Amino acid sequence: MLNLIKPGTTTNVLAIAPITASALHTNVSGSFTLNITQDYDLTSASLDLSKLDPVPQNSLGRYLLFGATSSEIPSASGMYTYGLEEKLLAPAAIWGTTIQAFGLADYTWDSENVITLRKTIDTGRVKVEGDDAVTSTQYGGGPSVYGAYKTYSN
Repeated sequence: MLNLIKPGTTTNVLAIAPITASALHTNVSGSFTLNITQDYDLTSASLDLSKLDPVPQNSLGRYLLFGATSSEIPSASGMYTYGLEEKLLAPAAIWGTTIQAFGLADYTWDSENVITLRKTIDTGRVKVEGDDAVTSTQYGGGPSVYGAYKTYSN
């Protein structure tokens, strides 16, 4: 299980051994996203991970090291489910010259005509230790009408 800590830190370091092998294991410039969903109320967030230098194969096996800034970590503490997503760049393609059927395309075309493939390479659980910053909102409409609610912000 992973741990993410929001208060008092600037960068969290994560070591993940993905279930599916990463095509970018030895590439420091690989692009990864950690999509997390809270189990309690199904709120979600996406953290852009900075990939750290590859771990030598003989020391920790297939582990990938990432850095996640505390500003991207949700404020609400709790248990989350995560999906580690790898973003791969494919060569430029042009509609009409590709053999990929539009409905079967599992990628997004960006403005430079480069295909970004997204591949989930690991899933699991993460415990978030947020700062639990609460926004309190109160409203009233008269002597007998009053309400208040609290919200957590990500």
